[in-house]
Amino acid sequence: MKALIQKELRENLKLAVLGLGILTLILALNAQKYSTILKNLGGISESQQVYLPWQPLVSSDILIGFFCAIFGAVLGWFQIHNESHRDLWAFLIHRPITRTEIFLGKVIAGLMLYVLATGLPLIGFIAWALVPGHVAAPFQWAMLRPVAILVLSGILYYFAGMLTGLRQARWYASRALGLGVALFVSLMFQSEPHLWQALFFILIGGIILATAVWGGFHSHGYYRGQPAPGRLALTGALMPGWGFVLALTAILLVELLLRNSNFNPRSEYQMTKDGTIYKVTRGNGDQSDIMDLAGKPLMDSKTGRRIRTADFNRQLCIRVQINPDFSNRAPHGRWLDRDCNRFTFWRATPDTLWYYWGRYGRLVGYDIATRRFIGSLGPNGFAQNISGNGDRFDNDRNNYAVASRRIINTAHAVYELDLEHRATKAIYSITNDSEAATLSNITNTPHESIGGIGEVSLNGNDWDYTIVVTRSYVRLLSPDGKAVWQFAYKSNHPDYGQITVSFLDSRNQFALWLVPSGHTQEKTGWKLPMQVTWLDREQGALRSTDLPVLSHNRREFAREQKLISLSLPPALLVMLPLFDEVPRLEDIPWVLVRYSLAAALVCLPVGWWVGRRYSLTLPSRVGWAAFHLVFGIPGLLTFLSVQEWPAREACPNCKKLRVVDREKCEHCGADFAPPEKNGTEVFETMAAAK
Repeated sequence: MKALIQKELRENLKLAVLGLGILTLILALNAQKYSTILKNLGGISESQQVYLPWQPLVSSDILIGFFCAIFGAVLGWFQIHNESHRDLWAFLIHRPITRTEIFLGKVIAGLMLYVLATGLPLIGFIAWALVPGHVAAPFQWAMLRPVAILVLSGILYYFAGMLTGLRQARWYASRALGLGVALFVSLMFQSEPHLWQALFFILIGGIILATAVWGGFHSHGYYRGQPAPGRLALTGALMPGWGFVLALTAILLVELLLRNSNFNPRSEYQMTKDGTIYKVTRGNGDQSDIMDLAGKPLMDSKTGRRIRTADFNRQLCIRVQINPDFSNRAPHGRWLDRDCNRFTFWRATPDTLWYYWGRYGRLVGYDIATRRFIGSLGPNGFAQNISGNGDRFDNDRNNYAVASRRIINTAHAVYELDLEHRATKAIYSITNDSEAATLSNITNTPHESIGGIGEVSLNGNDWDYTIVVTRSYVRLLSPDGKAVWQFAYKSNHPDYGQITVSFLDSRNQFALWLVPSGHTQEKTGWKLPMQVTWLDREQGALRSTDLPVLSHNRREFAREQKLISLSLPPALLVMLPLFDEVPRLEDIPWVLVRYSLAAALVCLPVGWWVGRRYSLTLPSRVGWAAFHLVFGIPGLLTFLSVQEWPAREACPNCKKLRVVDREKCEHCGADFAPPEKNGTEVFETMAAAK
């Protein structure tokens, strides 16, 4: 096997060197792009600065992922393609080693080249980024987890490329379907909430593809002749590929044929600058049906006709939405987002870049010219080290950095930031709010804390108001922290988990919307109304109203979704919701599962008939029937793809069609008829010899 490994390394070294050069060029261009951004930062607007690639190690993930997938697949395919000629393949498999050792020799050499081509440029890129003075952004080792996962996922594409080169199937049919497993795993590990789930999917996908390739070495890529694990793995490898093909085909047909024929209108409430609420039903295109709460259409005062959507939108008031969070849980969501977004760009001053770093709960500064760390900013002011005196802000649960630049909060105070002078100033504190303390005692609420804040800029530049949401109340403050109005929040959280403040045309009047959370609505049968209260700066609450939920049942699926579900395996529709951060049986779309299961039931007789036609054994037909029931149409197409379907001819004895790859007729047990004599025979028959 040592000689085989050396042979593989020698034959594929050029491809590995080419891949190494391409990845090195990609990473070098990213480094150059980052330096160009810092040099031209003054010409980039603040709204655009938020989305710049501030940490090259994180922003390069997508390109690294694409490279690993493409290079891995090409490398695996070339290793098989080198022996694609029948004489070369025959020479390979007749070496004095087993088929398993041949498989291992190729894989060991291939993975060595893969690690060489991807690992060396990445190690150099990481070393460059870690040297002080190169990258003016925070770094912690957890940021490299996505890169490591993407490199590991490239191994799946490597095995998928080997399987593509090894299978004896048509290129335009099912030969490349092994790539479907790698694509499916790539989609899944990016959407999972936990890192261990991503590793689990990569492990399972790798086992399936590696076993399928191993089985292919035992039969030169055919299904027959493989060990049982190889046949099972090949079946599992092709099924996701068919799922992708069918899903894309169904989506394309829906977009082309049904996109405009089954539009589902969506209704919502909108408030104009004078404080009037209208029910707006969005139609197809730019058409909207706009009516007041009494059901009367809104007319244009100039034309006397129904108002146009564009004219109505100009009358809408400014709204600021806050989703308060009072839990003590760690930040949740996709593991990929958590690991990539370990810090958030906050703002750039003329000489400093400021980031919020959740690990320390502080704003950290980096000098633009030297690209080096200069200190951090916390509730107690500036410190030259990264952790200060241990004081920290509470921005982990309230990610408002994109919309807010002037304020930040802890659990009990709101601070104004002066980044130019590296200072903070408390503009509001719960401990100094006697009204909040009194309200807390009256309502018997838990320890008072801030669950969300919002910075309000009515004209896009000035800082007009600050919204503060605690367990007991919603308060609107002026920029200096003075109260404009206060509204008792009472025990509405978490039943009413969304708060929206509307700013009306009159600078003294506002509207407060309390919207029930979707989870609470599901538990109550969508019976909780939206609460709207009109407020005045001087008079407080003026009036209030309850609005029924307009569209609520998220289990009502459109016709397009039902049609697409016909092409998906029932098992997939059942399993995917169970991989959420908080898996719940009620999240399973049982309506779509029923449609998918109906398609699977149609596949059962088709698969059974094909199995009988080619005389598969009864246990084999039963096993495939169960497979069709679980995986539906993709399962049936996989069945048709993995099996070799020999020609059939009439049996001379029973006259029934029999397959030509069996010695005896499966119907009557007769042998094949001897070939007719044409005078060229050189051997006598056994009977004549006797």
